[in-house]
Amino acid sequence: MRSIVRAAEGLATLTGWVAGFLLLLTTGLILYEIALRQFFGRSTLIAEEYSGYFMAGIVYLAAGYTLQKGEHIRVGLLRERLSPAWRRRLDLIAGLLGLAFATLLVLALGNQTLDALHYGTRSFLPSRTPLVYPYAGALAGALVLWTGFVAFVLKRWAGEEG
Repeated sequence: MRSIVRAAEGLATLTGWVAGFLLLLTTGLILYEIALRQFFGRSTLIAEEYSGYFMAGIVYLAAGYTLQKGEHIRVGLLRERLSPAWRRRLDLIAGLLGLAFATLLVLALGNQTLDALHYGTRSFLPSRTPLVYPYAGALAGALVLWTGFVAFVLKRWAGEEG
């Protein structure tokens, strides 16, 4: 169990760093677009599209890291009033529900990614980006979130608080 938890936490940390890099990349792309328009009257023609892809990547890739650090939204008013045993039970139930949601998310994004790969779907914008790439990034983040929920449930099952 320990090795599964460590692997899930390592993946979450890695994708958290990738999400941070995408945030920097998005900022750079937007600043470059602004400078290009302001000083040269031109556009990259991809800044808006790729900023959207990067933002989706940030959300999906950081979700597992956020779960690992205990920063997902919780109803503190209820949790604070419970004994440690009941808090662990509530966390276990919430973790199982999160795992079910993450499973559905992985299945949906997996189907979407496979469809984009099979049909060669591309964006309709000037870049004509193959959509399998942004979809695969979202799928990777959802898979890391799924492994994070597995680790979360295993830790609560073993009686660990955090």
